[in-house]
Amino acid sequence: MAAPPMLPGQAIKTPGSIWAKGIEHANEERKKPGADGRGDAFCYFVGSRAAGKSTLLNRFLYPTRAEVPKPSEGIEYTYARKPAAFDHEKKDLAHIWEVGGSQEFAEEIVNSDQLFLTAKQVTTAVIVIVVDLSDPAAVLPTLLYWVEQVKKKLGSTYEKFEKKGLQLPEQLRQRAKSKLYSANEDKDTVYHSGISLVIAATKYDAFKNQDPEVKKVMSRTLRYIAHAHGAFLCYLSGLHGASEGSGAEDAALLDNFTRLMNHLIFTGLEKKPVLKMQPHVDHTGPVMVPAGFDTFKSIGRPRSQGEGTVAGGLAEWRELFEKMFPGVREKEAKMSAKGAKFVIPEQYKEEEVDAVRQRKLTDLDNFRKEQAAAVEAAKKKALMAKAQQAEAAAKKKAGAPAGAKAPAKASPNGTPPRRPSNAGNQ
Repeated sequence: MAAPPMLPGQAIKTPGSIWAKGIEHANEERKKPGADGRGDAFCYFVGSRAAGKSTLLNRFLYPTRAEVPKPSEGIEYTYARKPAAFDHEKKDLAHIWEVGGSQEFAEEIVNSDQLFLTAKQVTTAVIVIVVDLSDPAAVLPTLLYWVEQVKKKLGSTYEKFEKKGLQLPEQLRQRAKSKLYSANEDKDTVYHSGISLVIAATKYDAFKNQDPEVKKVMSRTLRYIAHAHGAFLCYLSGLHGASEGSGAEDAALLDNFTRLMNHLIFTGLEKKPVLKMQPHVDHTGPVMVPAGFDTFKSIGRPRSQGEGTVAGGLAEWRELFEKMFPGVREKEAKMSAKGAKFVIPEQYKEEEVDAVRQRKLTDLDNFRKEQAAAVEAAKKKALMAKAQQAEAAAKKKAGAPAGAKAPAKASPNGTPPRRPSNAGNQ
């Protein structure tokens, strides 16, 4: 007897068929880290002016190009694409921003609800803090400022998840802890942000000839901050082309950084990065320390021999850093000063546009003043109405109709009050 014909789609579901095996394989691949469902990556390059953010980003995207890009003012966007790990017909997409310009502008970006570590971005976020070794006094203020900005924004973003009863923030923290610090003795002391954090110390070629003790304080301070915050630390040099006598070393540092960034952006913290270079903590050369490699004990502290709190250790390294690099406090004060407005370069100014803009700003200022005056008048009117209502309520409680005059009082001996005499009118 002939077998009944298969219904549409039944052949695909037949156990052991090539279609069933294909579906099973696709489902298994989809479950793997980095497969479909990871979503786009979001990367931010931040740091001080002229630290080399644009150059570093350009060398990451185009490793063979050594031209110097124009300095960035404001925020610039680009993207990178790469064949998906498990489906080469698809492309993984990374959105990349460089935050430049004034400190005030940077704070506006950080505090924006639409940019910088939003709820949509934290799962695949990568932050690169760029510090300039050719300006040593600015390294610590810049790094601490941006670390604090990252922690503050993550705190507000994570709070939104937690208010909804979602466990994503804790899952992200545990992901970083388990993948990077599972075998580290400080895993319960380190601040796990849940995102990928990279400290890129550029222009090492301008710093490498400093006194060894100076380089030691710089490297130990950076290592301490990086380890305390679960960050990768990479020295870089020769970004504008190989520096004299260090071509191979510069290329190796950049290649290692590029490999790290590709992993963090397109694979993420689901897997621990495998880098080309071995970790290097010797301060006499370019430092490269992956997250999870260092320990507070190996870094040490200037005074307390590794004992005490993380904050206490940071305070000790900061104190020594300020002695070694005069001008730290001045740099810090300049960074925290308000009113550093964005200035349009002369070649981009347009008088007509500027005039219209100024007129609109004046109109806006007048509108705000009118609104404030209207609000104040409304408040006064409301207070007057409230007072009148209170007066009416008091009179009603006393038994007199609203608006009526109070009755004449009786004389002390109980006799009714005398009516006014009309004798003068007769």
